[in-house]
Amino acid sequence: MTSYSSKDPSSDPVAQSVAVYSDSAHDYAATHATKMSAAVERFADSLPKPSLILDAGCGPGRDLARFCAQGHVARGIDLNPMFVDMANAHAPTSQCDLREIGDRFPAGTFDGIWAAASLVHLREAETAEVLGQFARLLRPCGRLYACVRATGRSGWLDEPDGRRWYTVWDGDTFVDCVAHAGFEVTRVDRGPFVEVWATGGC
Repeated sequence: MTSYSSKDPSSDPVAQSVAVYSDSAHDYAATHATKMSAAVERFADSLPKPSLILDAGCGPGRDLARFCAQGHVARGIDLNPMFVDMANAHAPTSQCDLREIGDRFPAGTFDGIWAAASLVHLREAETAEVLGQFARLLRPCGRLYACVRATGRSGWLDEPDGRRWYTVWDGDTFVDCVAHAGFEVTRVDRGPFVEVWATGGC
């Protein structure tokens, strides 16, 4: 597996994109605080309580707090150190590159993996590799939620709070990518993001 942590961040679009969030971390948290509550509740309800859920790319910890409030045990990882500090107020969180997540935890650790917009800065091949790592980290019949951008075009995007790389997916291609990683896709919601709900091998 490639060691991304040893790479020069200036040559890595993922590291560059994630670093930009530090400039407005608290504003980002406030802007997104109320989003995705229904999806979080649906995912939480799909698992027996208490289940161990990994919030993979947890940002400032919004969904960690929600999963804990729903009676689950949540753990977070994020590449941005400011987000890690903020998320630790809600549940144990460590700094980790998603592309190296398989080295961080033993196989079969989690009942559920939640990846809400955390794959958006990865290239398609990187996303496929990460999904494969997710499959190994899930216990039998574990649950996965993942969403990626489905509108716009791939490349660098200048936003009000900084410049980031995004990969934009054809929805069917992302669904196929999840399936090829070893998941059974159980639901797909389409919009600006394609949202995939899936179950690991049983």
